[in-house]
Amino acid sequence: MRHKHSYSPVYMTIDFTCHKCGGSFELDIQDLIDGSEKIECLHCDASPSQTMMNDFVAAVADLRSQISMLSKKFDISLSMTTEELDESAEELEEEEEDEDELDNDDDYEDELEEDYDDEDELEEEEDDDEDEN
Repeated sequence: MRHKHSYSPVYMTIDFTCHKCGGSFELDIQDLIDGSEKIECLHCDASPSQTMMNDFVAAVADLRSQISMLSKKFDISLSMTTEELDESAEELEEEEEDEDELDNDDDYEDELEEDYDDEDELEEEEDDDEDEN
C-alpha cells in the first residue's frame, strides 16, 4: 500500500553558539543561501572569514538540495553537534596542511625543471651560433 505524501519545501535552521562570548543565535538556511543573512554573532559580532562562510554556504546549499531530493521518498530529521566533529576536523586540517606542503614542493620542482629547460635552450642556441661561425 502506498502512502500519499504532500511535499513541502525543506525548511532548515542552524543554531550557533559563539565560542568568544557564549551567545546563541539561529539562522535560516535559505537566508544564508540567498545572502540576506550572514554568520555573525549577534552579541559580539564574531564571524568567520568570507572564504569560510562561502564554503559553508555552498556545502549547506548542496546538503539542502540532496535532502530535498530524498524527501520524496523519506521523512528526514537531521541533528549534529560540532563536538562530534572536533577530532575529524583536526585530522582534515592536518591533511590539508600536508597537501599544501606537497603542492609547494611540486611547484618548486616545476620551477627547477623550467630553469633547466631554459638553460638547455640557451646552450643549444650557443651551439648553433658557434656552428654558424
